[in-house]
Amino acid sequence: MADTVGKTRTILVVEDNVLMRKLFVRCLEEGGFTVIETADPMAVVDLMHDCAPHLVVMDIVMPGLSGLDLIKRIRADAALAATPVVAVTNLATPADKRRLTEAGFDGHVSKPIKPKEFQAAIAGFLTAA
Repeated sequence: MADTVGKTRTILVVEDNVLMRKLFVRCLEEGGFTVIETADPMAVVDLMHDCAPHLVVMDIVMPGLSGLDLIKRIRADAALAATPVVAVTNLATPADKRRLTEAGFDGHVSKPIKPKEFQAAIAGFLTAA
């Protein structure tokens, strides 16, 4: 998606499920975003330093490092702390949403996603950032 100076916004997708990751990537690319993807939550901090995404979209339940632990690492890194991070998760109760916000997420999108709604939600998070 282009911003006011015509640059494409870069989204980092962190999702261990290959089918979900492909769906997120396809939806975001169709929405005009540049997408970088990884299945490895352990690589995210280094990847963020390398590609400087405008926003991160991540799953919560991942092997090796949960999204809740990963957001702590991102928020603890001064160079990355201000990057908006959105959880895409099945965790959708009011208590889950509160826990995600308290952990440091800027928002969440519930699974299963609807492509056009997903694109609009991510664009909204970028506009709010």
